[in-house]
Amino acid sequence: MSGSSGQKHVLVGTLKVRVIQGSIADQQVDVIVNSSNCSLNLSQGRASNALLDAAGNGIQTECRTNYPNGIQDGEIAITSGGQLSCEAIYHGALSKYTCDEDEEVLKNLINASLDQAETDEYQTIAFPALGTGMLGYPTDRVVEIFFSCLEHASTRAQSLEDVFLVIFPKDRDTFKKFLTVAKAKTANSKKRKYGGTRIGNVNVKVVVGEMNKVKVDVIVCSGPTDLQLSNKGLSQSLSDVAGPEMQDKLDQRYPDGIEYGEFVISKGYNLPCRYVYHGALPKWSTTDPDPSFTMEELIDNCLETADRHNTKTIAFPTLGVGSLLYPVEESAQLMGECIRYFCTNHSGVNIKTIIIVVYRGSSNYADVFEEFKKELSGGQLAASGSHELQALPVTVVSRQSHSEQIGNLTVSLHAGNITEHQVDVIVNSVGSDFSMSSGTAAAIQAAAGPGLLGELEQNYPRGIKEGQIAVAKGFNLRCKEVFNGTLSPWYSKRSSNVKLPEEILEEFVNACLEQANKRNHNSIAFPALGTGYHKFPADVAAGSIVAAINRFSGQQKQQNIKDIRVVLYGGSNDLSTLEKEFKDTISQSSSGRNAINSPVPVSPAVRSVPRRGTLAYLQHKCTESQRTPSYWTKITPKKSLKDWNLQEKSGKYYVLNPDKQTYNCIENAFQSTIGHTNAQVVSIQRIENASLFMKYGDECQRLFRKVTVEGTFKPPDRIPQSYGPVKVMSFLNQQFKDHTHSEINEYYFFHATKPDLVDVICGQGLDSRLANERGRLGTGVYGAEEANKSHQYAGCDQQNRYPMFLVRMGLGDIFLTQKEVRFKRPPCKVCTTNVCLNHQELHDSVMANGGAFSHREFVVYDRNQSYPEYLIWYTV
Repeated sequence: MSGSSGQKHVLVGTLKVRVIQGSIADQQVDVIVNSSNCSLNLSQGRASNALLDAAGNGIQTECRTNYPNGIQDGEIAITSGGQLSCEAIYHGALSKYTCDEDEEVLKNLINASLDQAETDEYQTIAFPALGTGMLGYPTDRVVEIFFSCLEHASTRAQSLEDVFLVIFPKDRDTFKKFLTVAKAKTANSKKRKYGGTRIGNVNVKVVVGEMNKVKVDVIVCSGPTDLQLSNKGLSQSLSDVAGPEMQDKLDQRYPDGIEYGEFVISKGYNLPCRYVYHGALPKWSTTDPDPSFTMEELIDNCLETADRHNTKTIAFPTLGVGSLLYPVEESAQLMGECIRYFCTNHSGVNIKTIIIVVYRGSSNYADVFEEFKKELSGGQLAASGSHELQALPVTVVSRQSHSEQIGNLTVSLHAGNITEHQVDVIVNSVGSDFSMSSGTAAAIQAAAGPGLLGELEQNYPRGIKEGQIAVAKGFNLRCKEVFNGTLSPWYSKRSSNVKLPEEILEEFVNACLEQANKRNHNSIAFPALGTGYHKFPADVAAGSIVAAINRFSGQQKQQNIKDIRVVLYGGSNDLSTLEKEFKDTISQSSSGRNAINSPVPVSPAVRSVPRRGTLAYLQHKCTESQRTPSYWTKITPKKSLKDWNLQEKSGKYYVLNPDKQTYNCIENAFQSTIGHTNAQVVSIQRIENASLFMKYGDECQRLFRKVTVEGTFKPPDRIPQSYGPVKVMSFLNQQFKDHTHSEINEYYFFHATKPDLVDVICGQGLDSRLANERGRLGTGVYGAEEANKSHQYAGCDQQNRYPMFLVRMGLGDIFLTQKEVRFKRPPCKVCTTNVCLNHQELHDSVMANGGAFSHREFVVYDRNQSYPEYLIWYTV
């Protein structure tokens, strides 16, 4: 911050308040507040005149033009920032202090400025020490009023984040008094009122109150499927305030009501919101539909819809809690998981604040409030309802459970409390803004004392980014330094241009080791990074951490680090699982290195996701937990496919619209190969089916195991007498190539069908037994690299539309033929006979190329080697 010195800060609720000595005109903020007079003559007053000189006379002209009659004491006038770097200047009128009643005017002025900044959706604002100096307000009272107003503003802050209190350098006494209160609040900050938690760029709050009084853009209501709001629950309380027009509109637009998990949108009418999302959930005892999945579906869709509509604030009730009999813990966990996934899995989120409202009228509202607050804060908040950070219990198990030698490093596994370890460095996982409200991070902050957070925020005022290490002293810990870094949650977005969470974890651990080594440290202790709030599977976390240790051991010529400890929280509910995974991973790594005298590459069993193109990557793909592609929006990758299939019915599928870029790409591939000048694409939709995709994934893993053991599969363009690469892939963009694997000859193909088979294929997959014609290469699933070949097998509906799928197919080891052979399965690799009883090695697919075939065709004989991912409807 230019022109400032002596910066101090304190958290007031959700607002970060900084006390600064300097010139207010130099502050790089969205809004600057100026102390003026009722006539808005900016040349009067030391501070106002200095601001006028810096901003230019244009702001004086704005005041005269827009406020010809001036303003009253306690009111503000708004101008541009002129030549300053701010977006706006709020000019507040304040007269000399004469009595206690003038303090109310000062309070009104501060509140008006904060409210206006919130209305204008600004994030940063700078105040001078209003009223002090020539106006004669008692400095002690000014300080008290400022912090009182800031505390009140923090309870309703949605966009506002940073407040700067800028004290003129010569006003040393004023600065000291502001600073004294700030220090006192810092010392008591561990006991401050809970003000929410930051997830990604979204502020998430849990409040006690009534939904019909919450001032937000969108209110979510869980009510009956018939949308009759007079059922005495939440819907009736909203309807009573909104007025009868809400029910009338719902009756008019949705006479048949809605299904569980769906929602419809109405205006807010007389409610303090713009819109209401009316949804419906089944009772907890219901088996069809599944209550957990239905709740997730409702929350995900509400958040995504609100975000698309540029919503800034949205409020949810504690869904399911009450008459639907959802367990409080289950509801909190489901809502917390959905909110965390949304906040971290979407780039450029428009929503700024998510509020969960605990109904004040329920008999157990205090317990419900604590449970939801604990879930959203990571599970370690004190039961008193404060934001107090508590150390891990001293009664936890404390012991060393395993030790191995990796190169020259002693890597040991401990159970207990990391804050009790006497080492040179303790590693800490924090939020990007240094939040440490949960798990081991909370214990480290509590044991270190307030100096740790203070040093971090002073040395890194903008927080930290992934990959950066913020170094601080150990303060009251038994270590010299604390290395702080931020990780990405396991369920965060996974795409080709974003590092995977496990890669970020591995790089962070390796960076900590290298940093500690450069600083001549000998010992370092890591918690089980990623296994708490970030929800990493134990094996993945262990693999990433040990992979980094291996990498460090193999790269460092001079190693000051000798002692590396991984400390598992001794009171963890899954301690035995964590201990087993870390012990097995460390042991496997150690045995791999000790087999020879020099460092070796990281074992694929240790490294969570090796670099693509390596043997280790192929081995990893054989055993990884299957998840859907990152661009799927209903069956999302935040859960494994096994978990999805525990709640999805067989044959259940979702038809979803792809993003515009994907749509255009598929349309281009179709139009470029259809061969009909009049062909027009009517629609393109993505099919998401958990059961089918898991079966397809199983077949892909079989192919990965095969290529790992038997060697590389020849791609189509390297098979003798083949025409070249798969044609359709040349029209698809990089995303399609990133999410398919040429290592197992996985490509996209066209597959046309009859309209009456579309639903069956979407639900049950491509089944050759449903075909009306027997193929020239036998009974299998056929794929064409050109749409015009596939179109030969299409049928049209009553609207003259034809259906065609864009299908993923894992071809594996391809057999080329130029003759018509009615295969029952892929031929033998040794003797190439159709049905061989003498050899075990088979091809995985057949490619018809040349000879009797004018178009190249590809066939798999296990229908699970194909997945119908996109459905194209078109006319010709």
